[in-house]
Amino acid sequence: MNRKDIRRMLALVDDRYLDEAQDWRPQRRRWPRWVALAACLCLVVGLGGFALSQWRAGGDSSGNAGTASEGFGFDEYVGPLLQLTLGEESDAVAARRQLTYSLTPGIWRQDLEVVDGYSLTNASEEDVTLTVYYPFVGTLGDLTTPSLTLDGEDLAENSLLAGAVIWHQGSEGDLGGNYASDWEDYQAALEDGSYLEAAIAGVGELTGTVTVYWLQNADCSAAEGENPTLQFSATIDPEATACFSYGMNGSQWDNETGVFGSSFSVDEEDSESSSLHCVILWGEDVADYTLQGYENGGCDEGMETEVTATVLREETTWAELLPLLLEDYFSWNPLEGGASEELVAEAAAQWIAENRWAVGMLDYDGISEILSGARVFWLEAEVTVPAGETVTLEAHLTQTASYNYTDYSDSLLGFDLLLGAGSNLTVTETAVTLATPYGTQDWDIYAQNYGFDLEGGVSTVTLAGEEVHYYLELNP
Repeated sequence: MNRKDIRRMLALVDDRYLDEAQDWRPQRRRWPRWVALAACLCLVVGLGGFALSQWRAGGDSSGNAGTASEGFGFDEYVGPLLQLTLGEESDAVAARRQLTYSLTPGIWRQDLEVVDGYSLTNASEEDVTLTVYYPFVGTLGDLTTPSLTLDGEDLAENSLLAGAVIWHQGSEGDLGGNYASDWEDYQAALEDGSYLEAAIAGVGELTGTVTVYWLQNADCSAAEGENPTLQFSATIDPEATACFSYGMNGSQWDNETGVFGSSFSVDEEDSESSSLHCVILWGEDVADYTLQGYENGGCDEGMETEVTATVLREETTWAELLPLLLEDYFSWNPLEGGASEELVAEAAAQWIAENRWAVGMLDYDGISEILSGARVFWLEAEVTVPAGETVTLEAHLTQTASYNYTDYSDSLLGFDLLLGAGSNLTVTETAVTLATPYGTQDWDIYAQNYGFDLEGGVSTVTLAGEEVHYYLELNP
């Protein structure tokens, strides 16, 4: 279960339970932090539903509610459609773009089937071969890859690149610790081209000594407490050593003393389990370590109890260690979608390189994050445009809707388009069509800034002006 699943579950809480909670009186008990967080989320969800209903009540039937450049904010923002770019800018080739949106059938929600076409014209007297990068937003944990065609024929010879997870930009440009939540986050990441350049360059080999302390045959048969926990602790210099863990569900760090602790819960079957538990030191090794059992995961002084394990020390490299850990992780959490294990390994190496901190939990913080965090991918291919001629490159994909958690049956569905965003392809015209094979009644447009007017017969529009963000919001 990830944070998305938790938020979805909280969104389904019946309002009567929230009413009952108002009469609750606190007991003399210290509640875990997550209980307070859940209560806050429930309150936010309730208020958000009320605000949404009031906002929607102010809309009109023309589909022009909302701000022309912003649209409506969504609890689950899946990212925008993006624009084709080239490996190297070409003065000889320009493009006309034709987007076609078609609704997919759905029960409580619908997505868009998108054909994103580029008519590439070579105005020079010589053939031009282009390296093209077609961008799309997705996650490694559930990846659906577009298909590319050239003049109607499948363009199968292409490779897949993955950028880093896109984070939300705070008010002062700092990363707020949350995944991207609007189109501006993608604009900020892509606009200078460095995001794609980093994906093309890759992380490279993670170098340096890696010392692994494997904790095996854990035994809590003599322990007291409801949640016997084993902690590995030592002192490190964070300037010389980065500490990671795998299969550990607790961590502690004292910035003043340099003492870190990494712990995991032990049950009676742990000694027979194939689960891996280890502490990974990247850099200098520790002079000594302490292995101590506790009655619960707090690992507090005075709560010591007898929990034992065998410690096996190993010196290795990331190239040998990381595949082993990923294999174990996916044996418990199978990889879904179209992402390859090689692509996941590259993303994991990037996460490791960027998170050299005192205590980093490689599975809970790292692998979970790289699988669930949205990022931009690119299909890379080569396209030759003959002198004086035009070829048509098309991407066929499904654009998932952004949505809200307040009410699955009556929540706006959002689809964004972002022009430019670091693309170096000269696009002279962009036209967008709403396909209506079953009639215009299928399109219940609540807000937009395209200019569609299906009742007036306007289902195709040519985008003009300096606007870079276009939104289409539907009532399901």
